[in-house]
Order: sequence, then C-alpha cells, then structure tokens
Amino acid sequence: MRPIFRVAKATYHEGWRKRFLNGILIFAILIIGSSWVFTYLQPGAELKMLIDVGLGSIRFFGMLIAVFLGTRLIPDEIEKRTIYTLLSKPVTRTQFLLGKFLGGLATVISNVALMGATFYVVFAIKAPQFATMTEETGSQYQMEFMYGNIAKAILLSFFELAIVMGIAVVASVIFSWILAAIFTFFVYFVGQMSEFFGALADPDQTTSTVARVLLGTIYRILPHFEVFDVREAILTDVPVVWFPYLASTMGMAIVYVAIVLALGYLFFSQREV
Repeated sequence: MRPIFRVAKATYHEGWRKRFLNGILIFAILIIGSSWVFTYLQPGAELKMLIDVGLGSIRFFGMLIAVFLGTRLIPDEIEKRTIYTLLSKPVTRTQFLLGKFLGGLATVISNVALMGATFYVVFAIKAPQFATMTEETGSQYQMEFMYGNIAKAILLSFFELAIVMGIAVVASVIFSWILAAIFTFFVYFVGQMSEFFGALADPDQTTSTVARVLLGTIYRILPHFEVFDVREAILTDVPVVWFPYLASTMGMAIVYVAIVLALGYLFFSQREV
C-alpha cells in the first residue's frame, strides 16, 4: 500500500501544478459564483436556473478536469522518462496504475469540492429569496430539504467523475493522449444517453435486429451517466434517498471503475515503456 500512496501523493501535488487545469477551476468557480445572475434570464424559474447552472457546471467542468488530467497522467511520465525511475524501484505496474488513478481522482474530487462549496454559498445567499417567492406563489419547494439533496448531488458527482477518471487513465494506456481524450469525451456524452439507446433496443421498436443488438450492447457496456444527474429530483422535491438509489448508484460506479482498471492493467502490463 505504501508505494501506491507515494505515487498517489506525488500525482496529487503534480495535478495542482498544472496551470491549464487551474484555469478551468478558476473559470468554473467564476461561473458557479455568478450563477445567481442567470436567475434573471428566466423570470418565474429562478430556482431552476440556479440549480441547472450551478450543478450542471460542477458536472461539466469536473468532467473536463478529469479528462484532461487523466489522459495526461501516464503519458507525461513516459515523455519525461520518470516512469523508468519509478518502475525500477519496488513499485509494480499495478501499484503505479492504482497510484496514478487515486492521485488523479483525489485532485478531481478536491476541485469539485471547491466548486460545490462555492455553489453552496451562492445557494445559501439566494435561499431566503426563493423561500419568500415559493410562499407567494404557493410552490412546494422545501428549502431545508434541498440543502441535503444538493449535497447528495455533489457526492454523486464524485463517483461519476471516478468513472470518467478511470476511463481516461486506461484510455491513455491504449491510445495517444489526444485519442484517449476524444474517446473519453465520446463515452461520457454517449453515456448520458444510455436510456435512449436502451429504449431503441426494445424489441417493440421498429429498428432492425442488427440495430437492436448494437444499441443493446451500447446500453449494457457504457456507464449510465444520466443516473448521476439528480437536478430534476431536486426541483420536484423528490427525495434522493440513500437506499436504494444512492447506494446502488455509487456501488455501480465502484464496480465499473474496478472493471476498467482491471482492463487497464491488462493493457499496461503488456505495453513496453
């Protein structure tokens, strides 16, 4: 465990030194911090705009950081030839891969936590105004209840981005970092539509057999990223319950990451560096 921790710690510190990723974080915080401005663009739906912009920005910018960081972790070590020094020490390829993943994930979670804290402050400032508005309009929003749901939405983002980070790291072992980034973006955006592919794969649909098999395969293989988006539940006062929803969703993420990293090890163990 100690070699994994050392690699993870070094990766974490290295991640914070990347100016491009720091730029994404600063821009994200500015967007989230000014998300209250967007509430004036849609009168009557101010709360929806705030939730959509705030939580949507956390997921989007978190994904960007995970992709650009994850796809560079191992290629940078190869280009700088520091990987030879690391692997010549008592560090196995498995420990190196896990350390890189965990260090990168810790960096992403730290970034998302800062974004989430920023949104929490903005929401807390605007909450009294929304509470007054809901009393006047007779809406059923329960502001105290929403604080917990927002925290759960941010927690789900951690697990969603763990999948993205895992795919990015493993893809960088197989492809060049540019192709790895493109591949990870593709998986992420297609994964947002997994329910759509599942519906098309239904035998009752008019699609051909080949199309149904292809769409069904996509539905079963790709991660269902849309289940990590609970903005609609927050806005409709639907409880984001720990059991079974959160537990099953987080469990699915852990299993998916384990499978992806296992595949990554198979490729990395065969790769010449």
